[in-house]
Amino acid sequence: MQTSIPKRLFTNVLLLLCSTLCHAQYEPNSLNFGLSVNKNFGLANELGAGARVEYAPNCFTTYLAEFTHQFMILADKEDKQSGYSELAFGVNLILFNWYPTTITAGIGYVGNNESSLDERVDKAFLVLQSGNLNHGAQIKLRALYQFTVPVHIYAEFNIKSLGRRYDTFTIGFNYDFAAR
Repeated sequence: MQTSIPKRLFTNVLLLLCSTLCHAQYEPNSLNFGLSVNKNFGLANELGAGARVEYAPNCFTTYLAEFTHQFMILADKEDKQSGYSELAFGVNLILFNWYPTTITAGIGYVGNNESSLDERVDKAFLVLQSGNLNHGAQIKLRALYQFTVPVHIYAEFNIKSLGRRYDTFTIGFNYDFAAR
């Protein structure tokens, strides 16, 4: 019995997809620490530096906590912007895995202490404010590459509900303490 070409193609693509999911972004129960730099889309002279901790309870899920501080470079004396700190928590899941490259996506909470957000609240999708803290959500899309056995480098795009000004492109590296 011979199968049709579209059916064989579908079967082969499905098998290829399943075989790529057999590899993982990290070893199970691994704890990873990383450093990053980012560029937001809001201001041309603003950069960020951050640190993150990631925990992978299994091969497909990673929980993360990250702290970033945005700062101005060559700030004008008339510019009221001085930077802000940001804290985020989230979860990433594997979308595709072509070892040693993994594409993940995730969602999470993001909060910052920028005081001038009040001026841009009408452009935000979802913002809750309490005192001098701004709370929102974020979506992450990340490409993770295993550079060596314990070191992963990544590029990440973060879309934040606080408004387009806070969306960031991040590059960084993680050190996997479970790797041998």
